[in-house]
Amino acid sequence: MAGLTSTGIGSGLDVAGLVSKLVDAERTPVLTRLATKEATLQAQLSGFGLVSGALDKVKSALDALNSPTLLTANKTTVGDDSRFTASADASAAPGSYSVQVSQLATGQKLASGAFSGPDAVVGSGTLTLALGGNSVDISIDDGNDTLAGIRDAINAARDAAGQPLGVTATLVTSTGGTEPAGTYLLLTSSVTGAANTISLAASGGDGGLAALQYQTGGANNGLTERQAPANAVVQVDGFTYASASNTVTGALAGVTLNLKATTAAPVTLTVGADTGAVRGKLQALVDAYNGLHQVIKQQAGYDAAAGKGGVLIGEPALRNLESQLRRALTEPLGGAGPIESAADLGLGFDASGTMTLDGAKLDALLAGDRGAVAGFLQGEQGVIGRLEGVVDGYLGSAGGILKARTDGIDRRLKDIADQRDALAARMDALQQQYLKQFNALDSLLGQLQSTGTFLTQQLASLPGAQSADK
Repeated sequence: MAGLTSTGIGSGLDVAGLVSKLVDAERTPVLTRLATKEATLQAQLSGFGLVSGALDKVKSALDALNSPTLLTANKTTVGDDSRFTASADASAAPGSYSVQVSQLATGQKLASGAFSGPDAVVGSGTLTLALGGNSVDISIDDGNDTLAGIRDAINAARDAAGQPLGVTATLVTSTGGTEPAGTYLLLTSSVTGAANTISLAASGGDGGLAALQYQTGGANNGLTERQAPANAVVQVDGFTYASASNTVTGALAGVTLNLKATTAAPVTLTVGADTGAVRGKLQALVDAYNGLHQVIKQQAGYDAAAGKGGVLIGEPALRNLESQLRRALTEPLGGAGPIESAADLGLGFDASGTMTLDGAKLDALLAGDRGAVAGFLQGEQGVIGRLEGVVDGYLGSAGGILKARTDGIDRRLKDIADQRDALAARMDALQQQYLKQFNALDSLLGQLQSTGTFLTQQLASLPGAQSADK
């Protein structure tokens, strides 16, 4: 709004003050009404946002329950998990098994003879390092022909695919014992299994690299074997299985054993249905629904103690939302399975509308027939699909009911902003109108004052005026 011009010079009237008060008298009630309406709409928008957030948690809980592996998952229990751990997929047969770990899989270790130190010159030429069918040629010259230089060259070597070969070189120093004192080159394979042997061939150069060559069973080996490669060996219920890795996948169908140490006696492995995962995810749905129930109660209910309702009280969409979700849960499916309704699964509602879960009833069903539970929850006409249909009808980004409500509020908020702009323009025009009128009045009053002053002066100058005054 334009600033008021300092007027009132002619008559002494405070024209600016009068105009400001008149304009404020017209503007303030409208601004107050718009602000009150805006605050209500903002509160409703926030309320719908809370409902959407709570309903989104219900959707996440439903998505988790709809996992295709949830009701086929197995779990394992190991009597001594310091020896091995285990995991089981859906194909594993429930039962109890005796597992003994006779031997762990190991990688081969080779060691050179003693050298005077890391800086001892070994020789030049080409070392061909091979492991598990992959090989790499390593060039050794006067820039890396020391024991330390060869160690670094081996560790930096990459195969044709640009990957490390799986052999690590390190230097070990001995002060002398059963072996001569000196520095040794130690090669360790990270690939376990009896078939995974290291070979190191020397060619060209000055011949010094022959001190590092090795072939399994070779007659002219410069390196000696410090640890032989070996397979892991386990017995499952007395049946022996050898594995090149300590991760054993073939001994027991559907079960993976992760070996840690050998066992002095058999260890019991139990495979069973992972009922805890199902119960946990159903409890998550219960918690999400109850969270939604509380939000709707706060936003759309009536607080008798406080004597006021929520910002969304009377909103029919929220009453319908709860009733649709509850109906989707409680109505029988009408199928031929042993579970007809959510109540059979242990799901129910108390007098306050809070959802409950009978864990014992659920566990009994899961232990007896996980397939029936899967059919009820996830089947083509399962209760999860029913609930998701309700949720999607409210949360859908295109035609969801909650979005339609919030879009309507956004439009009304924009209309309030437009009304404010229109009011400001109208008040500017009104101010100019008042200023024009009051300035005209001020000018008229100024003229009348000047005329009065002139007449007074003229009357005072008439003959006899002074004596008349006396």
